[in-house]
Amino acid sequence: MSEFLSFARRRWYLLAAVLVLAIAISIRQYSYQGVNGDPYIYWAVGGKFLADKPLYEPVPGSQEFLYPPVAVLFCQILALMPFPVAVVVFTLFNFAAWLVLIGLTYKLLRFYFPKADLRLAMLVGFVASIRYFWHNILWVNVNEIIALLCFGGLYTYLKGHRLTALALLSLAMWIKVMALLLVVTLAFRRPKQTVIPAVGFTILFALIVMGFRGVNQGIQDYFDYWNITFKPFLTGKVFTDWIAFGISPLLSKLLTAHEGINGIQYNIVSWPPALVGKISLVIRIVIMGITYRYVWLTRKQRQLPLHAILLTFLTMLLVSGVAWEGHHVTLLLIVAGLYHLLTVKKAVTLRRWMTIIAIAIGLMTSDLLGNRLSDYTQAFTLITYNVLFLYVVAVWLSERSLKQMRAMTAQLESRYASQT
Repeated sequence: MSEFLSFARRRWYLLAAVLVLAIAISIRQYSYQGVNGDPYIYWAVGGKFLADKPLYEPVPGSQEFLYPPVAVLFCQILALMPFPVAVVVFTLFNFAAWLVLIGLTYKLLRFYFPKADLRLAMLVGFVASIRYFWHNILWVNVNEIIALLCFGGLYTYLKGHRLTALALLSLAMWIKVMALLLVVTLAFRRPKQTVIPAVGFTILFALIVMGFRGVNQGIQDYFDYWNITFKPFLTGKVFTDWIAFGISPLLSKLLTAHEGINGIQYNIVSWPPALVGKISLVIRIVIMGITYRYVWLTRKQRQLPLHAILLTFLTMLLVSGVAWEGHHVTLLLIVAGLYHLLTVKKAVTLRRWMTIIAIAIGLMTSDLLGNRLSDYTQAFTLITYNVLFLYVVAVWLSERSLKQMRAMTAQLESRYASQT
């Protein structure tokens, strides 16, 4: 904390500039947001929550609501305000959350590398992820809330406050389902100490929803979420929007016939969607297997390895039914963490290429490329290729760490055998 206070005192003018920028953009944002935007969905669903109306019936003129009922606990706060005020408040929150996430990323890396110089790693992570935070600010999305809960939960877990950590991670899981993978990672290490509290917090959150909605309507909300939102993904629903990312959207964009977006026809073949769905499932299972193999093999280590955290976050982005651009705010920690791990391993060439690719794709926005070229980068899912590349780097680093662990174990066993 003293490091941040010292920075704030030395660079107060930077924080003041960010505050002025945040206020100006937040005030401007409400004039750009209408019934087709995400904040209107949150605001309208929050109003339905307060009025005891069904949550998952489409909002007239708006898009569908895809989040579990627990998420609406936050939406109701927005619904207490006039819509323009809600947009301003939410945008200011996202600016503040960005700063807090930078601080949490630093604290997480500092936990693993207490004496290292992390400035360059943090700078690379910041530049490579700036577009994803900016997306959340301009579209007034909720992904920074999830990142706050996940980063904060992991940090408190590492500091030994496991119940608080699982409360935060369970809440994240019941706002966006993919945070479940972080809970699974912890469960591999301490099954009872993880599963029992996570189930307890799950029941608590469900009871809170029912306390607001009543038992019958609260139960119906969960059934509606399962049938209307979650079940279609289990039965093969895939988004092929140009801003949809992850393994399933990537393969569906390239391999199935669908209408072009903004005049771009970006499928290269027209395979049956069922076949592409099976290929996607196999690839996602393989990715899950690789990640949790490492988690399993390192489950007895005293501390949760940083490699396991990075692999889990990357897996969340790849195997999700859909990962929109704003979901990729976790690349702040991923890129910064991989950069420093590659520095420790003295893998200079790989670190250079990772930095170039992550930053280059992070800068491929319509402001710099123009709308047409930017559309192509989105349509052909370069963001997912970047995540796949980062995943390969993380797997390579994790395998090296396993070899080092085995070598140390063999050395200790050899030393013990020679002494006896």
